[in-house]
Amino acid sequence: MNKSILRPTSKDYSDIDPDEENGVISCMIENNQVNIDVKTISPFKCIFGSAGKLQEDQQTAIIVIYGCWLPDRRLREYRYIMDQLFYYIYHKLEKLVTNDYVLIYFHGATPKHRTPELKILRKYYQMINFRLRKNLRAIYVVHPTRWLRAVIALSRPFFSNKFYHKVHYLFTISELEREFPHNPVPIPIIIEQHNTSVLYIDP
Repeated sequence: MNKSILRPTSKDYSDIDPDEENGVISCMIENNQVNIDVKTISPFKCIFGSAGKLQEDQQTAIIVIYGCWLPDRRLREYRYIMDQLFYYIYHKLEKLVTNDYVLIYFHGATPKHRTPELKILRKYYQMINFRLRKNLRAIYVVHPTRWLRAVIALSRPFFSNKFYHKVHYLFTISELEREFPHNPVPIPIIIEQHNTSVLYIDP
């Protein structure tokens, strides 16, 4: 396996967003202005990352989401935090995605109490504008558990067929490497460790 893909992210997520002013990031979602509470989302900014553009075309953006750092559903203000986090991710996508893009979601090392409920994901999906839906080329789910695959299968009636057919499962980092041989994807140590365990145990 090419070890260049196996490295923890060292990005400093405490950096101030260029659009931040007085602790707030303003953006437009569904033609409505939304103010993102930066203080609330700061501990969770690390769930979002980018691996640049596909080397093959230098146009397709590679977006990365790390499930292991999602908010805990047991938090008292969980819904508010998730809404603010969604707005932040939406804001980043609007900035980064100019053409097609692929989404890599790492589910490895994500406990169930950090996995969003289906109804929340459905709400967020419906808020995504047509351009971002249309330009999404594929979703790669890395380290999917049986439970997650079952949830995705059951959610099929709530999403378009086009969207459902864009979902691809990758069970190991080696499979991810074969899909993106020329794009090193930042991988946290906790996910590397999980990858080692799934080489021997099907989650």
